[in-house]
Amino acid sequence: MKRLTCFFKYYKKLTGSYEPKVHSNPALRGHNDFLSVIRQLKNSPDVPRTLLTKSIFPSRPGCVEPPLADQELAINLAVKVMTMINCSTSRQSWDLLEAGASQVPWRDEVSFNDFVTNAFPLTDHPSLDGNFEPPLDIKAFLMARKLKKRRGLKFRATDDIRRHLKLNRKHNNIELFHHTAFLKEHLRLTKEAPSNLSLEESLKRGALPRQLALECLDSIQKILFPLSDPKSRSMLRSLISTSGFDPDCLHFESVSIRKSEEENIKYHYFGNQLADLYEEVQNPPPRGWVEKWFERKSGARHFVMWTLIGIVFAIIIGLASLAVGSYQAWLTYQQWKHPQQ
Repeated sequence: MKRLTCFFKYYKKLTGSYEPKVHSNPALRGHNDFLSVIRQLKNSPDVPRTLLTKSIFPSRPGCVEPPLADQELAINLAVKVMTMINCSTSRQSWDLLEAGASQVPWRDEVSFNDFVTNAFPLTDHPSLDGNFEPPLDIKAFLMARKLKKRRGLKFRATDDIRRHLKLNRKHNNIELFHHTAFLKEHLRLTKEAPSNLSLEESLKRGALPRQLALECLDSIQKILFPLSDPKSRSMLRSLISTSGFDPDCLHFESVSIRKSEEENIKYHYFGNQLADLYEEVQNPPPRGWVEKWFERKSGARHFVMWTLIGIVFAIIIGLASLAVGSYQAWLTYQQWKHPQQ
């Protein structure tokens, strides 16, 4: 399982962060308890969180029931490992919002299946699906090296799949879910399953929806860093060595993880994010005070800006010519008024 080294590193870090509320009777007494929580999530994706919590943590002989907050923390950690979604309870959501944390609340009355469904709303983008005549293939504009060259964008690894392709204009970076080995394992789990496999059935197999995993994987290996492009491979290799990206990002697989109809996919989960990146390239927001003086429109903003710069430059040249002409006239006048004997 060498290919999952990056994921197990994350697993070790995550489980190592677990701090029980009551050390005498923690919700998780070891890895076996943790794996048991994951199995319960897989087996009961249609059960509301409240009932699921009660079934996962029954009364232990001779022990007091673990604190509810500890039980909820254990479930949140299991969700993170199973789906790579930063999860919280509804009771934690306001505190997390104030702290600026990016976590999805899983409410008591909501099942695991509905929680995952709500975490990933579906969209349609014809420009990404090739449904335009002629098709507008915006994917050609979204190579990472082009984004870096044209907009100076940087790339930051994230362990939260919901933040994949998240553009942060303040810090001028893009977050990328880099655990490609994790995605491939999920695809292997459902490769032989029927094409119409429901989300509930996927979760029972311990897998994310195939479409979601494929979009995340292909957006890295086919759009941002097409592995057939030497410069893109070199850039990706640099991110692996300096920014903690999964080394598996450089390894392209097809037959072992894909069905025949999945070579070219549409983007229903990450279409909005890709469209936002395209908009950033085509119509970048104003940066300096000069650009901010203009309205944010399309490329016309740059035409107006350079036109104004040309006018200002012409005025400066004109003033300089006038000054030179005036000086020469003054010299001529002085020579006339004070002729040399």
